Amino acid sequence: MCDVLEGARFERRPGYVWTTCPSIPVPSFNNVLPEDDAAATALEGALSEIAALGLPPGLLVRRGKTPAWEAEAERVGLMVREEEPGMVVTPAELGDVDVPELEIVRIKTADGLAQALAVAAEGFAVPPELFAPLYDLAFLGVDGVAYYLGRVGETDVTTGTGFTIGDAVGIFSIATPPQHRGRGYGAAVTAQAVRDGFRAGAEFAWLGSSPSGYPVYRRLGFRRVETHVLYAAPEAAAEVRP
Repeated sequence: MCDVLEGARFERRPGYVWTTCPSIPVPSFNNVLPEDDAAATALEGALSEIAALGLPPGLLVRRGKTPAWEAEAERVGLMVREEEPGMVVTPAELGDVDVPELEIVRIKTADGLAQALAVAAEGFAVPPELFAPLYDLAFLGVDGVAYYLGRVGETDVTTGTGFTIGDAVGIFSIATPPQHRGRGYGAAVTAQAVRDGFRAGAEFAWLGSSPSGYPVYRRLGFRRVETHVLYAAPEAAAEVRP
């Protein structure tokens, strides 16, 4: 995906991954992701590299997996800015969703991406320009990426994205504007993205859940397996992750 996002970098370093994305200046897109505790002392320097680019750096961990990194984050003055359940589901666990009035289409055009972006921005209550880089036409050419738009009649009511790599499909940007919630639309578009990933060869689906989405995903069969924690500087603005 970094090949599509302008100026983005993804570097696998000894013990951690270092990622920057200038077009989306929030800590969850400009961060360090540890893989083991051996390199925890590298955190301060890795964060400084991101900050030197004028970007807000963060540390994204799986709670309890790399405690030395979490201790180092606190030592250098970072604070927990976000915690979310990491959830998975297998084909045998995925439940059915029946919403007859909802039509779900897979997006193939720039106009469709623009419509999905508008729904996502309204659903997350953020300016469309914040996540506009993620709805660039170039993403439609990335192997494994699929965008979905759910409609009732002529009204766009929900959207979501699936990204299948190897034996896993990641689910992102599930969003339903407030006036359309409570009707099963978000669950239906999630299930569609998951099923398509399974058809493409994935053996499990994963996502990070918001508090409001958690009961929806539980009813679909997702189970919590870990907690994702985002550390950032106290002055970093609160963010919404797609």
